[in-house]
Amino acid sequence: MNRRKLRKLVDEVARDLGLPPDATHQEASRRVCELMSERLGRRVDVRFAAITNAVCLSGATALLENGTYLVICADSPSWYHRLHVLLHEFAHVLLEHQPVALSRDEGLRRLAPHLLPRMAKIIAGRTTVTEDEEREAENLADHLLERLTEHRVWADTAATEEPAHVRRVAESLEGRSRWVRRGDL
Repeated sequence: MNRRKLRKLVDEVARDLGLPPDATHQEASRRVCELMSERLGRRVDVRFAAITNAVCLSGATALLENGTYLVICADSPSWYHRLHVLLHEFAHVLLEHQPVALSRDEGLRRLAPHLLPRMAKIIAGRTTVTEDEEREAENLADHLLERLTEHRVWADTAATEEPAHVRRVAESLEGRSRWVRRGDL
């Protein structure tokens, strides 16, 4: 995707999200899920799971047999990190990448929370997304995250002239910023 198309898409998504300047990362995550559902025209269920033993996997999206989408997201204590994972999964939707499809039996596993990490491994092992598509989705997610967070001023960095990307890295390393409340969507 060229820069002009990327910028146009980021502008469109930011406008459609309609987040107020004081929105928390948790609120932004919730709105991303709502917009993802609107764009797909289908229900989107998000489950946070402790994803272990899965190389480079922090999220996955699957189309279930019943027509709903399931997004598995790393159960990070940082809503900033969760937002980035959700934006990455949403980027696949925006870029029209095809999700993995799960059979009815596999879809039923989502009802048992203790199986979610195992299901995440199943999804990761059966994904049809190429490396180029992963890079493209990550690039779009990075630009979206930057757009959604560039206007924020963190209390601990407000007095400095640190660039926005430095503040985002610092916040993600904190594990929990003052902008988020613990809890689920």
